[in-house]
Amino acid sequence: MDPARRVVRFYTSVLDSFNRARLLLVEGLVKLNLSQDILFLFFASLVGIGAGYGAVLFHEAMSAVQQLLFVDLHGLYGEVPWSKYLVLFYPALGGLAVGIIAHYVSPESRGHGVPDVIKAVIARGGYLKSSLAIYKTVTSALSIGSGGGAGREGPIVQIGATIGSAVGQFFRLSSDRLRTLVACGSAGGIAAIFNAPLGGVMFALEIIIGDFSVRTFSPIVVSSVVATAVARSYLGDHPTFVATNYSLVSNYELIFYLALGMMAGVVSVWFTRLVFATEDYFARLRKIPKVLQPAVGGLLVGVMLIWVPTIAGFSYEINNQAILGEASVLMLAVVFLMKPIAVGLTLGSGGSGGVFAPAMKAGAAFGGVMGFVLHYAFPEFTGTSGAYALVGMGAMVAGTMHAPLTAIIMIFEISDTYQVILPIMFAAVSSAVVSRLFMKQSIYTYPLEREGLEIGYGINLSIVHRITVGSVMQRKFTKVKQTTPAHELIHLIEGRDQTVFPVVDEKESFKGLIRFQDIRPVYRDPEVHRNLLAFDIMVRETPVLTENDSLDRALKTFELIDIDTLPVVAQRDSKKLVGMVRHEDALRRYRKEILLRSER
Repeated sequence: MDPARRVVRFYTSVLDSFNRARLLLVEGLVKLNLSQDILFLFFASLVGIGAGYGAVLFHEAMSAVQQLLFVDLHGLYGEVPWSKYLVLFYPALGGLAVGIIAHYVSPESRGHGVPDVIKAVIARGGYLKSSLAIYKTVTSALSIGSGGGAGREGPIVQIGATIGSAVGQFFRLSSDRLRTLVACGSAGGIAAIFNAPLGGVMFALEIIIGDFSVRTFSPIVVSSVVATAVARSYLGDHPTFVATNYSLVSNYELIFYLALGMMAGVVSVWFTRLVFATEDYFARLRKIPKVLQPAVGGLLVGVMLIWVPTIAGFSYEINNQAILGEASVLMLAVVFLMKPIAVGLTLGSGGSGGVFAPAMKAGAAFGGVMGFVLHYAFPEFTGTSGAYALVGMGAMVAGTMHAPLTAIIMIFEISDTYQVILPIMFAAVSSAVVSRLFMKQSIYTYPLEREGLEIGYGINLSIVHRITVGSVMQRKFTKVKQTTPAHELIHLIEGRDQTVFPVVDEKESFKGLIRFQDIRPVYRDPEVHRNLLAFDIMVRETPVLTENDSLDRALKTFELIDIDTLPVVAQRDSKKLVGMVRHEDALRRYRKEILLRSER
């Protein structure tokens, strides 16, 4: 028999055995009256274990590269005066290795990481190449460990997401389940690398999948907790940053934190645009072969490392110094200005890494500078600059990612400092609001928009723009005349699948909606409902859609109202009722289109 066929048959037999076991388990859960989602929590645990070990492996690989170059190799030259200039070449060596791997073996392993995961969830039904976890670990360890300017969260999110996708693909789970496992892997990766289980959960819910339902929340929590437990057993249980105890000096200080957040929102837009402007500059360098571009980008970062070594992606030294108030204003200002350039050079040239940690570093520097200025001007109302550096980290993260909840929880966990939770909440929310005013997309979704993939509220807007409500709506439905007596409504809607019923007049024009919850209180008093008509109990002020409206408009409307079915009229002026569209049907059509596009 052909060897390939033998492998396929072996895989099929293993899968059949698993499916038989799963069927028995499902039948047992049904008999015990337990949720069948319990089985899915087992898959989430597997992903959490994989993400935890993936984070440990990535951390050790990155540390090994850093040790080899900056300690072992550097130590061979002792105190030779020119030895400090060797730092110039370390990022170039790492970039050269990354360029070779990315060019000849795995092109997907270059770049940010997180945007690719979001794209997989939104546009590919959660599908990611299984081999990507291996190549991403290698290229990111080389890129960051050699002194590149990118951060470690992007690679570990992609590594964890790939593990989640691989588990879902192996067990042939549905697209919805596959996307959830990708989010589980992302949460596990973030939680493990930063020792922040709650932060990992919020990152996955707010940024990766955009779904806060209980069905999604539970497996993500399980995966995050398991991954954190695995990582702690190898990397220890300690906060990422060292922070002293802070407290509000005065309630007036909240005004300064609010101002810090608003300014951070503007700065976040500058940070994002500068990172991508640097990437665009590299994209225009046609004369340099693509395989050599990461080395050139690394060489330019190496020049910066000679004078400002703290901008290296593996170093959190400047963050801790800023939080403890030990860094000079000049050093903080230089780091703030140079960090986005270093990130852009590393990622734009084809290196591998993330932007979350760099945003925190730039935010700590920005907040520290503002803290110095404010404390000098208002010493009686403000704390030390360290508190502002810590809050600045959260504000910058919220502004660049458009994710205030993630920023609040992450900064609290990685600093283990509860006292500044209120200032961080003020600053993170105001930063996210201000940054959205100037830039619609976040630092993660902006590169996808430039590819033509518009992301919003967890879906691919470029798809739903092309689907009309008329192609999704139901043309056969039960409607109610506005003159129908209330006591006849129960008999009229009895036995029908509808939960929302449109009310029309004699000309079939839409007048309002009647929901089950509107009928229930009326029937509590028989004397009342005998004298009421459908017109009296219907909801009059209801959004309406037209046949030519896009599915995008329908989904946005469903997000803003508490009704699962909307009326469809021929024209908004005439209000002639032609159909009804359900939220469930709209989402089903969207998912079908995603599946078809993924196959194509």
